[in-house]
Amino acid sequence: MIVRFFFFFIISYSTSFAQESGELYIIESIKEEVWNVVEKRNKTWTDNDFDGHMAIYHEEFRRWSLHSKTLLTKDIFASFWNNIKKNEETKKIDIERKEIQILQDGNLAIAHYTINEDFTWIGNDKTGYDEGKSIKKGEKLKGNLRFSDIYIKEGNRWLYIGGHRDGAYLKTN
Repeated sequence: MIVRFFFFFIISYSTSFAQESGELYIIESIKEEVWNVVEKRNKTWTDNDFDGHMAIYHEEFRRWSLHSKTLLTKDIFASFWNNIKKNEETKKIDIERKEIQILQDGNLAIAHYTINEDFTWIGNDKTGYDEGKSIKKGEKLKGNLRFSDIYIKEGNRWLYIGGHRDGAYLKTN
């Protein structure tokens, strides 16, 4: 009788452990899929790949704009692209992964990460930039930004549907 109980206990524990291990593997796999999309979205920014960048945005995208009371939509962000890119030349983006939350049976993810961005101001001299600071053409800057991006899975694709970002820009020269 003790042998049967012990055998049943071992089989039950092994089955439960295997199921938990399988679920953990699936969650880790989903997290890696989302990190890959986060990195792809930021690479398209560095590479000035407008079409690739916008292809990652969900049609219902919403996010607060820095220093504005306006919620950005996909269309508003697309219209800002040329204005942003005509003034800034991104040299490098380093992403530091912090955490991903997986929700809704693996179909919704919140990616928390920071970015250190090196870029050069290629636009005209400007005052009132980033909380009243002035900036001159050719200045090198470093952005220290925090992101909490929300991604939703539609079909086999993860799409950027919203989130939050904040941070500061520092002159480096």
